[in-house]
Amino acid sequence: MLTVLRKSPTAVSVLIALLLLVVILWFRSLGVFQTFSLTAYDMFIRLNARQQQSVPPIVLVRVTEEDIRARGEWPLADATLAEALGRMAVGGARVIGLDIYRDMPVSPGSEVLDELLLRGDKIIAVEKIGTAASLGVRPPAVLAGSGRTGFSDVVIDAGGVVRRGLLFLDDGDRVAYGFALQLALRYLRTEGVYPQPGTPDPSWLRLGTVTLPPLEANDGPYINVDAGGYQVLMDFRDGAAPFVSVSLSQLLEGAVPAGLFRDRIAILGVDAESVKDSFYIPYNIRQGSQRSVPGIVVHAYLVSQLLRAGLAGEQPLKSFSQLLITLWIVMAGVLGCLGGLWLRSFLKLAISGVAGVLIILATSYVVYNQGWWLPPVPAGLAWFGCAGLVTAYLSTYEHIQRELLMRLFAKHVSDDVADEMWRHREDFTEFGRPASRKSMATVLFTDIEHFTTVSEKLGPQALMEWLNEYMEAMANRVIEHGGVIDDYYGDAIKANFGVPVPRSTESRICNDARNALHCALAMQAALVEFNERCATRGLPRLRMRIGICTGEVVAGCLGSSKRMKYTTIGDTVNTAARLESYDKGDFSIEDVTVACRTLVAGSTLKYIDKEFSLEHVGELMLRGKESKISVYRLTGAAVTNVTPRLKEVS
Repeated sequence: MLTVLRKSPTAVSVLIALLLLVVILWFRSLGVFQTFSLTAYDMFIRLNARQQQSVPPIVLVRVTEEDIRARGEWPLADATLAEALGRMAVGGARVIGLDIYRDMPVSPGSEVLDELLLRGDKIIAVEKIGTAASLGVRPPAVLAGSGRTGFSDVVIDAGGVVRRGLLFLDDGDRVAYGFALQLALRYLRTEGVYPQPGTPDPSWLRLGTVTLPPLEANDGPYINVDAGGYQVLMDFRDGAAPFVSVSLSQLLEGAVPAGLFRDRIAILGVDAESVKDSFYIPYNIRQGSQRSVPGIVVHAYLVSQLLRAGLAGEQPLKSFSQLLITLWIVMAGVLGCLGGLWLRSFLKLAISGVAGVLIILATSYVVYNQGWWLPPVPAGLAWFGCAGLVTAYLSTYEHIQRELLMRLFAKHVSDDVADEMWRHREDFTEFGRPASRKSMATVLFTDIEHFTTVSEKLGPQALMEWLNEYMEAMANRVIEHGGVIDDYYGDAIKANFGVPVPRSTESRICNDARNALHCALAMQAALVEFNERCATRGLPRLRMRIGICTGEVVAGCLGSSKRMKYTTIGDTVNTAARLESYDKGDFSIEDVTVACRTLVAGSTLKYIDKEFSLEHVGELMLRGKESKISVYRLTGAAVTNVTPRLKEVS
C-alpha cells in the first residue's frame, strides 16, 4: 500500500479526498454544518417567495404601541377585548383567534368577555404549556375543557429564528393542540375537510389528501435537533408580507373596509415593542439587519401552510434518506477530486470551484422547488474541499518534483527539453526521483588532446578562464542539439541524447542519433572559432576527440538523497568512451580547420541514414571489449548546410 502511494500521486490524492469526505460526513453527523444549512434554507425560502396572486384568508388585528398609548392601558381591559372580538364576529369572520393571554380577568367588562367567549364557538383563545422551568399560562377559565384553546408555544432555533411549527404537545396529562392548528382545523371544517389518520403511519395527521409527517431529528436542514412534540417544518411560501392587517384603533373606530373579515380567519394579537412577543423568521434576517415580527404573524404563516395543505393539496417539504444524502455528498467530493486531478491549477480551481458550488446550490434549489431538501452546504464543502486539497497536494508534489528534476537537469538541457521532461515526468520518475531503467540512447564523449601539456603553460586563473570559455562553447552546442550533459571530467564532457524521457519509437531513436552527430559537427566548428580567438590573445590552440555510440543504456540517479547525479551506464557508454580515447598518440593533425576527430560506432549508422559523410576506419578492438566493432570517422554532413537539431517526433 505504501509503495503504491509513493509511486502514485493520484492514489494519494484520492486518499486525501476520501479522508476529507469522512471528516465532512462526521462533522455533519455532529451538526457542525447545521447553522450554514439553515442559512441556505432561509435563502431558498426567500428565493421561492410567491408573487402574491391570492391573499391568504387571514386578517391580523394588531395591538400596536400607538394603540396602547391612545387607550392608556395595558393589559387591555376585558371590555376592550370583548368589543374587538364582537366587531370581528359581526364582520363575518369564520374563525377568530385571541392571541392575548387572559388567564385572569382584567376589569372592567369581564362578564361581557366571558359571555362572548362562551357563546362565540368560533373563538379560539391561547394558553402556554408549562415546563419544568415555567408554570405556563392557563387559558380563560370559561373555556377550560371546551376544546377551543390552543397553545402558542413557538420552537426557536439558535439565533432566535422560527422555522418549525408545533401542532401537538403531550404534557403527560393531555394532548394539547397548537393555536395555529386549532384555527386551521376550525376553518377547514367549514370546507368539509377534517383531520384524518395519515399514511403510511396512522398516527400522523392528514388534512385532505396531504399527510403531515412529524419532523424527525435529521429532517430538512437539521441534524440531531430536538423534535419533541409534533413538529412540522414551516415553508413560509406566502412571501415576506402576505397578510392583510389593521390596528386595534382602526377596528374599534370602524375604520376598516367593509367585508374585510368575511369568511376569513381573524387573529387579534400584540405588535408593540413594550410587550415582548416577537420573533425572527427567514425573511427578516438577511443582510445582517434583523427585524422581528410579532407572534401573530408566525401563527398566521403556520395557519396558511395548513390551509394550503388541506385545501390545495400542497405537500410539505420532504427529506431524502440519510443514505441518499451521504451519496450526494460523496458524489460531490468525487467530482471535486476529479476536478483537482484534472485542473492542477489554483486559478482554474478558483474559477471551477465557484462554478461547482453555484451548480450545487442551483441543483439543491431546483430540488427544493420540487418539494425535497438536498443539503447544499456539506456537498459544496466536499466539492470545493476535495478539489482544493487535491490541487494543493498535487501542486506541492509537482513543485518538489520539478525542483528535483530542474536541480538535476535544468543547467544541462535546453528549455524545450526541460519542458518535455516535465510533461513526461510520470514516464521516468519513481519514489520522488528519476527512475532507473533501460533506454535506447546515443552517448557522446569529448576530451581535449594533450590537455596536461597545454595547461602547464598557463597560470591557475588564466587556465580556469580559458577552460571555462571552451566548456561553455561545447556545452552550449550539446544543449542546442537536445542533448543532456551528464558530467564534466576535468576537460572532458559526457553527453546523452535520448534520456531521461524513454524513447518508445524508432523515429525518436533516429532523431537522437542524428542530433548527436550534428552536435559533434557543431562542436568542431565551435572549436575552430575558439582556436581563432585564442590565437589573437596568444593562448594555446586546442584539439579534441569525440566518441559516439548508440545502444541500450541504464539511466538513473547515483548518490544519496542530499547529493544525486543523473547518469547513464552500460556497454554503450563504455564504447563511446573507448572511441574517444582510441589511439590518442596517433591523433596529430596540424590543420586547425579539422582539429577534431570524431569516431562513431557502427551501431549508430543504422539510425542516421545518409545525412553524414563518414569514412570507414575498420574493425577495431577497443580496450575492455571482447570482440571487434566497426568504427567510422565523421568528416562532415552529406548536405551543404548542417541540419539544425531535429525536433522530437511524438
